[in-house]
Amino acid sequence: MAEQAQYNIVANVTEKIVLPPRNGLSEAGGQYLIRYRSISGVDGKTPREDTAAVFLPKGVTPQGGWPVVIWAHGTVGIATHCAPSLNPRTPRDSQYLNTWLSLGFAVVAPDYAGLGSEGLHHYMNARAEAWSVLDSARAALSAFPLQNRLVLVGQSQGAHAAFASAGYQKTYAPKLNILATVVTGTPYFNATTSVQQVFGTFKTTGPDPKIPYAFYIYLSAEDTNPYLKAENYFQPMALPFLQQAREMCIAPLTEQVNRYSLNAANTLKPAIQTLLDTQIETMLYPTLHIEHPVFIGIGGDDINVPTAMQQRFASAVKAAGTATVVREYPGLDHSGTVNPSLRDSVPFVLEQIHDR
Repeated sequence: MAEQAQYNIVANVTEKIVLPPRNGLSEAGGQYLIRYRSISGVDGKTPREDTAAVFLPKGVTPQGGWPVVIWAHGTVGIATHCAPSLNPRTPRDSQYLNTWLSLGFAVVAPDYAGLGSEGLHHYMNARAEAWSVLDSARAALSAFPLQNRLVLVGQSQGAHAAFASAGYQKTYAPKLNILATVVTGTPYFNATTSVQQVFGTFKTTGPDPKIPYAFYIYLSAEDTNPYLKAENYFQPMALPFLQQAREMCIAPLTEQVNRYSLNAANTLKPAIQTLLDTQIETMLYPTLHIEHPVFIGIGGDDINVPTAMQQRFASAVKAAGTATVVREYPGLDHSGTVNPSLRDSVPFVLEQIHDR
């Protein structure tokens, strides 16, 4: 199996360059773009190269190196040029990552396979996300003064990637010393997940910020199954926007969704449930039982990843026996939860770092 083969493969850094200042972080003392070897999690066997940004704190490197936050980013798109390392960070993410840097954590920020690298990014493919994230950590440890004391941190799609990475780590990258995982806005899929749970009823009015996710999921599925026909799953008015989603990153695509008020009623056909059913297997977490503590932050007014979905996730993780801290933030939406959650997640992480 590819997981077993990977035990003896070093995730080598094949390229290391200074990151342009416009794509950097103000609290970084050094910032780099790396290219590193990995294996495709889509087919489980094909060697590939992925990219990541690495940010080092200011000041003197501590003995043994910097502890590390591995930052798994939220949805940016599926085209190569949407990679976070190729673009300026959003103000929200800059504030968040600068906080970790100011606390003395290096930040390793993988782009995921297909973002900044060859091929289409397979959106929400748990194994593909996880292998790329874990290999970014192995690569960074080999090339920078870092401690093998790691914290997985993710938001939205990145929460999916971070939690999947925590689940795959034991078999895929057992030498990584992951002390904790922090997630906010976490998607959760299982065999009973329905379109209605994600999008609500098809009678919705006004734009729905989740429509780009449906486009990205379809295009990822189509990449491995060219016999899929978009018209079976999407309304005629939505088809031009679906095609734009191949190259359009999340911000401009969301602007289009808002401008034309795309929602489940005018975009999706009932057969979209069939597509979801066929893709669910690629989105599943390998396990809900994680062998280190997990922090779960939930926005009370989140509509991008419905609050109820996140609550089900938290309950399932607890039931699986994972040491879990759950915090809900009433009145905060998907993006608005990220930085306020630091007041709880930072003490949580520092406790794990000091105790282990």
